[in-house]
Amino acid sequence: MPEKPIIWIVDTVILLNVLDVPGKNQDRGPVLRDFQIRIERGDTLLLPFGAIIETGNHIARLTSGNHRREYAQKFSEQVKKAIKGESPWIPLNFPKREDMFVWLDDFPSSATRQLSLVDHSIIKEWEEQCQMYQNKYQVRIWSLDGGLVGYECNG
Repeated sequence: MPEKPIIWIVDTVILLNVLDVPGKNQDRGPVLRDFQIRIERGDTLLLPFGAIIETGNHIARLTSGNHRREYAQKFSEQVKKAIKGESPWIPLNFPKREDMFVWLDDFPSSATRQLSLVDHSIIKEWEEQCQMYQNKYQVRIWSLDGGLVGYECNG
């Protein structure tokens, strides 16, 4: 029986490596190889709102003003393309008010395990996608962060 198609929930660290953000691109080679494989295979790459915000925050903290402008422009163009459906990324919907309440209710438990609110929100997005596509797609989190590696369902 052939494997189900794969949906990847993309973490900030992956986006930072693809964009080649200085100081945040240590794994660029392997990430780009995996990125190419996933695109060629026809996998779906979902970009969570939290990863978009966190990537922008990292770019805004670059030490060089020229780098901040250059990478903010590159980042903005990529996210706009994703929103318009012109890139391999598909942005997830911005969180609804009800979702935020659920995330915040569960967050203290995650915080005690040193899991950030962004990572917590990515896991919540993963859970939602797992439920929504349980019979059609495998759903995985693509991350290099130990707290997010290994999340997969529906395999």
